[in-house]
Amino acid sequence: MRDGITMSDDLNMTEILTLVQDFITSDGMIKSEQRKFYQVLRTVLSTHDGTFSNLDIQQFLLLARTETLELSDEDYSEIYNAVMERYTTTQRLEEEALLEKELAVKAKLRLMAESKAKEEAEARLKAEEEARSLSEARLKAEEETRLELVARARARIEEEERLTAEAEQRVRDAEEATKRAVERAKREEHERLIASEEETKRLEEAEKLRIEQDARARDEEESRVREEVDRLRKVEEEALKLAAENSRIEEERKAAATEEERKRIEEEERIKAEQAAKISAEEEARNRFAKEAHLKMVEESLKITEEQRLAEEAKINSELEEIQRLADEEARTIKEQEEKRLAEENAKIAQQHEAERLVEEKARIAEEEAKLAAEAELAANTKSIPDLPPLDD
Repeated sequence: MRDGITMSDDLNMTEILTLVQDFITSDGMIKSEQRKFYQVLRTVLSTHDGTFSNLDIQQFLLLARTETLELSDEDYSEIYNAVMERYTTTQRLEEEALLEKELAVKAKLRLMAESKAKEEAEARLKAEEEARSLSEARLKAEEETRLELVARARARIEEEERLTAEAEQRVRDAEEATKRAVERAKREEHERLIASEEETKRLEEAEKLRIEQDARARDEEESRVREEVDRLRKVEEEALKLAAENSRIEEERKAAATEEERKRIEEEERIKAEQAAKISAEEEARNRFAKEAHLKMVEESLKITEEQRLAEEAKINSELEEIQRLADEEARTIKEQEEKRLAEENAKIAQQHEAERLVEEKARIAEEEAKLAAEAELAANTKSIPDLPPLDD
């Protein structure tokens, strides 16, 4: 701090995240890879206390970049430049403010020196009175400067809180808009499917029977998946009970933990296989829908003009692309949830192993202490019998 002005080009977490939010929402649409980069950056920044220097934010931006490789180099460069430009602007403004303050202080000191040189020619009492007045004025100026800095700091905190609230509201609004768009797309897709079903009533009865069989198969698959989820939940509850029992019986706990680990691995492999089968079934359904749409397009192409056929084909392709995108997002969400669940289970297993190690270590120490106590007691109870004196010659 110099003459009541704090010289710092550091930014806090709210300012940095606001800069990133302003960039990724500037065109009215948030890309998925930009959203992930924002979330990863917020996580890594939360591990740091206080403000961030120029070097700190460069390291955190690079760390977030390594965890979001799907973000393009162009987007990352623009985000990086937007943040670093704020550091350069803040530093320049603070340097200008400092220079202006120093010039003002120097001018004031020069005027004071000139005034003092003139006043030294006057009487000592008058000079002492003027010096005392000057000291009071300096104290008053310093107090005014301190109050001004406090007011600025309070205003800056309020502005940061307001910006944070606005940023959070923008994120919520964007998520709500995305949710409404997805719901609207699903609703339109549902309505289009209903219209398509009315159109396909003219198809052969065998095709209708096949569609009904596919629907029943999907219902049976969903029912089986729900039953499997319930069974997994019960298996996890039994595993927790078994872990509690194993804390009291060491050998049984080790055997049960080994068996539970084997079951968990087999269960994970089975779930992954089922998820792959489910994704394959969804892909087959999309392909079947594409074939049906193509047949419909061929049938209608006999009745409509070439221009109308191209427009209808473009519409169908757009709908297929949207369905593919939604399916990809759902598959990615399922994958992320599965990875998160596996990480949590691995953490639980690591904690169980650590608890087992501590129990074993305590048992070993207790055994050694008991052994030492037994040896000490045996030595204390052992009597020393002296040898007989030698016979006289």
